Amino acid sequence: MEEHSIFQALLGAAGLYTYWALYILTGIACAYYVYQDAIKQTRRILNIHPYWWAVFTLIGGVWTLLAYWIMQHSSFAKTHDE
Repeated sequence: MEEHSIFQALLGAAGLYTYWALYILTGIACAYYVYQDAIKQTRRILNIHPYWWAVFTLIGGVWTLLAYWIMQHSSFAKTHDE
């Protein structure tokens, strides 16, 4: 049977904590970007307030940022009257 040292256990825990810290920081950064961008827009996507977009982005992370970008800035979002 293979024994694991305390160093290996701490290194594994540090990696896990680092992963979650980066995940949370990325979510906060995405939410901040979405909120700042949603405030500047003249039209609201799906009639959702910028505050709620930030909350959804905190929960959904990068995937919600991608959805926001597709609905607001991609060629899919362009209408014929623009």
